[in-house]
Amino acid sequence: EENLDFILISGDLFDTSLPNIDVIRRAAATLRRVHDAGISVYAVPGSHDFSPTGRTFINVFEDSGLLVNVAKAEEVDGKLRLRFTVDEKTGTKITGMMGRMGALEARYFMHLDRGIEDEDGFKIFTFHSGIEEYKPSHLKDMTAIPLSSLPKGFDYYAGGHVHIVDDKQIEGYGRIAYPGPLFPNSFAELEKLERGGFFIVEDENVKWEPIQIYNVERFELNCNHLTPEEIKNSI
Repeated sequence: EENLDFILISGDLFDTSLPNIDVIRRAAATLRRVHDAGISVYAVPGSHDFSPTGRTFINVFEDSGLLVNVAKAEEVDGKLRLRFTVDEKTGTKITGMMGRMGALEARYFMHLDRGIEDEDGFKIFTFHSGIEEYKPSHLKDMTAIPLSSLPKGFDYYAGGHVHIVDDKQIEGYGRIAYPGPLFPNSFAELEKLERGGFFIVEDENVKWEPIQIYNVERFELNCNHLTPEEIKNSI
């Protein structure tokens, strides 16, 4: 409906590296609809859909022509040199870093070849990590990477992993955006966010688009001095 040029998935398309076959079929069917509409999909594996052995269904979908895994790199002189994927429709140059459990991707950032900072053109960096300096208070104990780990000079940083809705323009970097989950994954997130969503980005404009899969009703109940049966009846 929005006539998008392309879609970015910043990791955790699935919540496990071995998703249920019915979930895979639904995802493949949806990606096929997007593909047939002429919309490209670019993704990086996240901490949930990337296994310790390196297997991910992101690569299966890439082999099927349904999306492109932009977390591609090669080792050159002990450094990790990321490769750009160029979107044919817009000329946008996209690259990114995969996520690992426990923020183990931090060591990849430590050995990153910073030559990509000098690449010209409109550039997007897709990543699946929290940023230490911008963690919300309720996630203060979460393992994250420092802002300095990110390569500088990109126009847009598509962040995943952290289930917050936030975007900010940071000097020396560009716009760093976290659209939050497509659907909350806990009661705490249901209470805080009520729904999932994603960003639609056009030029300098960033619009959060909510996805109302289920209606959520919040209410508070004082359970002091009540038995479990009384609480149940009150609810």
